[in-house]
Amino acid sequence: MSVAGTGQQEQQARIDLARGIAILERLGIIDFNGHFSVRIDDGTILINTGSSVRSAISPRDFVIVGSGGEIDEAAPAPPKELPLHVSVYRARPDVKAVVHGHPKFSTLLTSAGLDYQVTMAQGALLGDVAQYPSPRSVNNPATGDEVAAVLGDGRAALLKSHGSVVAAADVLEATVLAIYLELNAERQVSASMIGEPYVFSPEESEACRKGLMKRGLFEKCWNFYLAKFGLAEAIPGN
Repeated sequence: MSVAGTGQQEQQARIDLARGIAILERLGIIDFNGHFSVRIDDGTILINTGSSVRSAISPRDFVIVGSGGEIDEAAPAPPKELPLHVSVYRARPDVKAVVHGHPKFSTLLTSAGLDYQVTMAQGALLGDVAQYPSPRSVNNPATGDEVAAVLGDGRAALLKSHGSVVAAADVLEATVLAIYLELNAERQVSASMIGEPYVFSPEESEACRKGLMKRGLFEKCWNFYLAKFGLAEAIPGN
């Protein structure tokens, strides 16, 4: 079948996704198998190809698929876990970007049988982080629907001994929330090695969300890493 995006919007999405993947790859949140997608206004999905080299990603390394996962056989193939993205978008009309990575500390938490707990202020922005109880690949619609159900109306879910899923309003927000998720998990794991982590109370977590869930602060984090890794120049788009 033939699937197409919406021109200028698609081109900007390619740039944003390339930058998001590049940031997360350099932080170890996306590895050689991670994937990041955005939902275009016409309902189609733009996602990095399965063969893309995440450490050398460019705006050319993305493919449009249908809203139900329909693939253009003449185009490069999307990742095998495309059903994860399709299921989340179907279940969540509010979500425009989905990222799946294999971050070290978030995965260690689930491997050790621990739940995500808020141990730093930005970690509170994820809200309740549910856990999918299996490490299997999300490479079919049934498993995709199960993960989407675990995610529910949340911003993130962890896949046991596998990785993380973050759902957000756009690429920038998804990138920053994925960073906060992993930073919080790193603090939780590290503190557990030397003592008992301080876990924020519900009241403290809510205060953090009120103070930190702001677009300007998300942009501050995004721009920090763009500059740190030289990505504004390396991936054109400004």
